[in-house]
Amino acid sequence: MANMPRAATLERVGRAVELRNTGATWTEVADTLGYTSANAAEASVRQYLKRYAAEGTDLGTVLLMEELKLQQRERYIMQAAAKVPVDDVSGRDTVDKARDRIAKHRAFLHGLGRVNVAAQVTVDQTPTAILARAEADLLAAFESNRSTAIEGEVVQ
Repeated sequence: MANMPRAATLERVGRAVELRNTGATWTEVADTLGYTSANAAEASVRQYLKRYAAEGTDLGTVLLMEELKLQQRERYIMQAAAKVPVDDVSGRDTVDKARDRIAKHRAFLHGLGRVNVAAQVTVDQTPTAILARAEADLLAAFESNRSTAIEGEVVQ
């Protein structure tokens, strides 16, 4: 009996995550699942995920938590943007920069950002070795199919 509330919370949080993944807003999630507000729905999901991410961190859970943070920041920015006067160029610029930072963070989360990978390329062959191999391949092709004539000219 002691695990019934936890199981109910897990089911509710799971349904909230599913709704969000299908495009529902936090307000729609709250209305559908009986949360008191959009913020309460998001906080419930975030709190539950944070609690269990510490026990056995799953990459999907971490990415979901980061996405929730980004969505919360977006809401704050949208509210702030609504209060910035149209003729306030500096304020609009600040809002645009904040939106750009969120977009870059989201792109990074979804694997679209820059990834620094150390790459080392080593070329072992010289041009002479490459030409010798090409000549050997050509001769082998010629020997296997004698009906094909190959013409060429040596230029020095």
